[in-house]
Order: sequence, then structure tokens, then C-alpha cells
Amino acid sequence: MQYPPVQPIEPLVRCSSYITILALTALNVAILAFSRAELLTSTLPMFVAQGIILLVIFVTMRRLLNKTARAAISLLRLHYAVEGLFFLHIAWLNLRLLNHLSMMLPFPYADTLLAGWDQALHLDWLSYFNAVLSLPQVFHVLDVAYTSLTLLSVVVLLLLVSCGYIARAREFIDTFFVTAMICILVGAAFPAKAAVLTLIPDLSIFAQMGWIPGSYHIAYLEELRDPSAPLVLNPANLPGLATFPSFHTASGILIISACRKTWLSAPAWIYATVMISATPVLGGHYIVDLIAGVLVAVLVVTLLRRVNRESAPTAQLQHAVA
Repeated sequence: MQYPPVQPIEPLVRCSSYITILALTALNVAILAFSRAELLTSTLPMFVAQGIILLVIFVTMRRLLNKTARAAISLLRLHYAVEGLFFLHIAWLNLRLLNHLSMMLPFPYADTLLAGWDQALHLDWLSYFNAVLSLPQVFHVLDVAYTSLTLLSVVVLLLLVSCGYIARAREFIDTFFVTAMICILVGAAFPAKAAVLTLIPDLSIFAQMGWIPGSYHIAYLEELRDPSAPLVLNPANLPGLATFPSFHTASGILIISACRKTWLSAPAWIYATVMISATPVLGGHYIVDLIAGVLVAVLVVTLLRRVNRESAPTAQLQHAVA
């Protein structure tokens, strides 16, 4: 089976997204140059090599497709898949770097504020946390769901492309990127240690577990906020640090939105529900963080859909004139 003539091939990732990545890269480099932060460069050659390989593959495939009168569906979708992987490859590093570098800003810890918002909304974080910990099997499922977000995001993108939902894949990339930027920038003004450290007075109850759920990021955060400590960032190990809004929660909403009205909808709902349920326990989040994450995701999806609808007639007119 073949596509009708498709010349030129419309990119999966918008030009504006690549421009934003370039600006973000310049910002990260500037912060590294004029702050105490340093980058561990030993892992960069592998990262750069992987990026170049993906770039060469998708650019070469696009040129071939643009010269072909009828492009095979499988080849076209493979081209989109490689382009999506390339963009995610460069976006993730820059977003994670910005997340860590922005946490160097001297905003006070917001744990008391966020806990107060939970209380004002009658949201009982402690009861939920204790209920989950009392169910070891549920806790394990939540742990797997929470830590698999990055992998599942890539899987969702590849499934959308492989099934031919190219517009949805493009929407997923757009909303994912914009939402991540918002969560990082807003989150920098609301640094927080963790709900578990604020709301549970006796942490000795976790001695048998050997670790404190939802506290994986504390060491990174304290190192970033201590101006007297040396700071070397490892590109291969940059965990998410934004607390308010919850990017995990926002990502779950984006996955549901991208997969709507497709056969992927039911699995997306199941995964997102479980993953979001894990954020107060495994992510150190207050419940109000989840609410903020939902609001950010819904706002971004709504605004981008409106912008895309308004620009569609212009694009069609330009195509007709051409």
C-alpha cells in the first residue's frame, strides 16, 4: 500500500520548537559559563554521537521521500519516528539541565505553603500516603508506573506514529514540550523538599524499607541550593526536581489527550491514572501539585489546539497558491 504523492514532506516537529531548543541550549550554556555549575563532559560524546546518527537518518530519509512520487507508508512513518526520537533526544537533555540550573535560584522552600494549600482544600495527603504504604503490591505497581514515564512517553510517540496518527504525535510533542517548560519555570519559584519530609515527623518508620519514598531528589536539590558546595551536573543523571506543578501529572493528561478516540485511549487512561496516583507517594508531591499539573496540561492543550485551528486555513491557502 502506498501514499499518494507527498511533496514536500511536512515535518513532525514544528520549526518553532527547534528554534526554542536552540534558544534553550544557549541559555543553558550561558548559565553554565557564568555560574558555579559545571557539566560532566565525559558522557557528552556519546550523547552527541547518538543525536548526529538520528539527525543524519531522518534528514536523509526526508530527502529521499521528497524525491519519491509515491512514498511507502512504512518508510514515511519510520521517518517520522526517527525525527520524533531526535527531537526528544535533544529536548530532554536541555529541559533537564534547565530544571536543575533554575533550582539554583534562591527562592525559599515552599513546603509550608504547599502543605497549607492542601489543608485549606481539605486534601489529606497523610491518609493517602499511609493507605498506599499499607498495600505493598499496590505500592510496587505505583513505583513501576511512576519511574517509567520517560520510557512510556517515547512508546506513546512511537505508537502514535506507527499507527498513522501523525497529527496526534505532533500535538503530543508540542504540548509535552510547552508543558515541560512551564512546569520547570514555575517550579523554580516553588522549590520544595518533599511532602514526606514535611508531614511525617518520624522518618524512622522507613528504616526497614531502606529508603524514604518520594525523597530521591533531595540530595540533588540541596546541592544545587548550597552556594558553597561544588556543583558538577551529570547529563546522564538529572532527575526531575519541579514540585509545583507536578510534571508527572501533567504528562499523564497529555498522554490521555494525544491518545483520545483511538485504540490507545483505554491503555493511556489506565497508565496515566496509575502513574498520577503514584505522584504523592513516589514523587514527593503535595496533592495541590497534582491539581496544578492538571490545570497546566489542560490549558496548554486547549491553547495549542486553538492556535493550530486558527492557523490551519492560512496553511491551506498557502498550499493552494503554491
